[in-house]
Amino acid sequence: MQVAVVVLAAGQGRRMGAGINKVFLPLGGEPVLLHSLRIFQDAPQVTQIVVAAASGEVQRVKDLLCTGGITKAATVVEGGSTRLRSVAAALPHISVQTDFVAIHDGARPLLSAADFKAVLTAAVTPGVAGAILAAPVTDTIKALSAAPVKGRGEVLGRIAASPARELLWRALTPQVFAVEPLLEAYSTLDKDFTDDAALLAAAGCEVALVWGSEENIKITTPLDLRLAELILREREAK
Repeated sequence: MQVAVVVLAAGQGRRMGAGINKVFLPLGGEPVLLHSLRIFQDAPQVTQIVVAAASGEVQRVKDLLCTGGITKAATVVEGGSTRLRSVAAALPHISVQTDFVAIHDGARPLLSAADFKAVLTAAVTPGVAGAILAAPVTDTIKALSAAPVKGRGEVLGRIAASPARELLWRALTPQVFAVEPLLEAYSTLDKDFTDDAALLAAAGCEVALVWGSEENIKITTPLDLRLAELILREREAK
């Protein structure tokens, strides 16, 4: 099985408030993005890595790959304004020998080798187009009748529903798909989705869900970065 990995590093990171793309923030002495890439550099199933970088940061990412020894990432492309557009920009650069494509957030630096192996195994299950990692929702979720237009501390609206918590899972990455249904879904893309599993589901594909580690966090806020530092130190101490 030959796996190509698309790593998304084109986000703006506004919620981080650091003034730079969050994938370049230091984590354990190295940029977040290097941690996110190294798991794939070391995985024998991965034959190619394509990084979707933010506008104006393509060369910076290339330089980082060179200094960090990420030799499988021969291609860096300019990403789009949304997640799916960034993936769409990367897919034409996937090798024709590729069997599966794994799509991963560049701001998730703590993916474990065990979780990556588990989602790859699930992706080859007969009858599915792919598989994703996910974690169970632990809080009770409330749905509003309309999208809120106000901020914290204000009344946002009325509760319209309280979905059954045992059926709700938080999508993580990587999300792994067979190359043919993935390319077919992107060829007919006519609206935006917040992740690739939603796009494949809208195209009529079955997608498996694999219980992933809670440590596979996405660096979005300063609190996330502090938590990632703690997790990394604990791993290094073992």
